[in-house]
Parts: sequence; C-alpha cells; structure tokens
Amino acid sequence: MQEKGQITILLVDPANQTLDQHASLLQEMGYFNYLQAENGSDALGIVNTFEPDMVIAQQATPIINGLSLLRLVREKDTPEKETVFILYGDNLTSRQVAQAGRVGVNAIVPMPCEAETFKTRVHETLYPPLEPEDEKVEELYDLSVEQMNEGKLDEALETCRSILDIHDNSEVYYNMGYIKSLKGELDEALACFRRATIINGHNAKAHQQMGLIYQKMGRNEEARASLELAAEIHMERNQNNEAEEIFNTVLAFRPDTTNVYNSLGIIYRRQGRLEEALKAYEKALKVHRDDEYIYFNTARVHLDMDNPVMAQKYLRQALKINPDFTAAIGLLRATALGLKVDM
Repeated sequence: MQEKGQITILLVDPANQTLDQHASLLQEMGYFNYLQAENGSDALGIVNTFEPDMVIAQQATPIINGLSLLRLVREKDTPEKETVFILYGDNLTSRQVAQAGRVGVNAIVPMPCEAETFKTRVHETLYPPLEPEDEKVEELYDLSVEQMNEGKLDEALETCRSILDIHDNSEVYYNMGYIKSLKGELDEALACFRRATIINGHNAKAHQQMGLIYQKMGRNEEARASLELAAEIHMERNQNNEAEEIFNTVLAFRPDTTNVYNSLGIIYRRQGRLEEALKAYEKALKVHRDDEYIYFNTARVHLDMDNPVMAQKYLRQALKINPDFTAAIGLLRATALGLKVDM
C-alpha cells in the first residue's frame, strides 16, 4: 500500500453528517485525498472514473446498497490492484456478513462505533500486520532493489532467488528478467518475464519487456502481440501516455497493424486530440475497410467535433457491413433526431 498522502478513499453514505464525520476522522489520521457519494450509483461512477484505493460504504446506501457495490467493485478489480473495502452499518445481519465475506470484503464495522475504533479499523485494513514470512520477503525485496540500483547484478539475482525459495512473485521474476536483459542473456530474461506474466497476467511491464526482447530477436509477430497486450492493459487503467508510447513502438516495425491505429484513435479521443484521432482511424480504415467498429469509432469523433452529417455517413457504412450493429443503429437514430449523445 502507498504512503498516506498517495491513498484515495471513497466515503459512501446517504447522511451528509456521517460523511463529514468520517472525513474529519480521516483527516486526523493524515488521509486528505477522499471523495464522497450519497448513493451507490454515484459511488460506482466515482470508482470507475477515479479508481480509489479504498471504499468505506454504508450497507443501507440508496440505489445500489453497500454489498452490491462491493460485488461491482470486485468485478472491476484486477489481480494487480484490488480495492480495499470496508462495509459498515446498523444491525447488519449474519447473512449480510457472510455474503460480504464471500464476495471479498476486507473489514466489517458494526455501527455505532467509537471514533477511535473506526480509525483503528481503517488503519489495520490498509496496513495489516505482516506475517514473519512476509516481513522476510519484503526485507529481501528491498535489498534486491538496492543491489540493482548499485549495479550489483549478480548479488541482486541471488537475493531474488532467495525470495523465490519462499514463494513465487511476479515482480521478483520481472526484476530477474530485467537483470538478465542488462547482462545480455535474452533467452533467460525472456523466460523470467514470461514467468512473471503467468503469475500475474496484468503485469504490463513484463509483457512490454517480452515484446522488446522478441523484437531484438527478430520475432516481430510475437513482439507485436506482447507489446499490444501491454498497451491494452495500460488502456484499461486509463494510463494513456504509457499505452500510446508502446503502440508507437509497434508501428515503428509493423506499420500495417490495424488494431494499433484503432487503439491510438481511442486514446486520442479520450485526451480530446480529435484531429489526431480522426487521422488514426483513417489509417486504420486504409488497412482494414470492413471493420464496422472503426467506422463507429470514427463517427463518435465526428460527433465530438459537432459534425453529425459526417457521423451519420460513417454510421451508415458501419451498418452496411453489419446491419445488426445495435450501438450504431441507436446512435444513428439519435443523431437523425438531433439528440446529443454522450458516449
């Protein structure tokens, strides 16, 4: 878990007074990055947009209750990033407690509770005490990073192996791969990065390094696949700059890759770089003229640019390819009626 100043906490409760009380307690503890929502629907929107590190939610929250919000948050979580979730409420039933446990709640706080009890639960949930084995791993990991920074690569490798004697760890295999690549041992580096992605399929750095090694080996198709996967993981996390850099790496040796131009168009549209988005989609269409999704995405950019006539043109082309394309049908109808659509 990050330092206190880097942690974002979402408070969810229908009562403004409770939200303010909990916010004050968080400030006393040194947590100043917090968001608030009075209902589950707003809370879910905040989770999707801001990806808070922790959610503290009242079970009796309107629209989407606390338990349902927990389920939706867990569906969004990845093995690499799991949101810490505290559920609280008055008169929680044993059934609700059992359901929350099965879904993956981190802590349950019966209400009412004393302020100090609330603060203790928040702290212990964010920073659970380490088991002796975990303490040893953390100590060894810090040592391996220190050795890498000092250029003691062989010593760092040995320290990494000591960690793996305790348990497998994706980041440790990534570091070993990085060391092996610095030493020019590309086959061994590739094996380490591959192992890192087996343990954690969302390790974008490992997928990226695999791609770069494949590229050095002249295995361009495998390089493209690994690099695109790394970029897509970054896109899922809204890390658009990182994704763009990787996609441009792919284009440097595979300029005919349709998916890359389409993905760059998505990134540019997210960033409001609409002219660049259009150019990216146009390049994608030159390579692949029978992809209805590219026409659909191009239409959305034209709508962002307040050009419904051009948007309709591209939507009709998408429907010519796939007459059952429901999203394109709906968007075409909306633009024909002059409706503003936020997509």
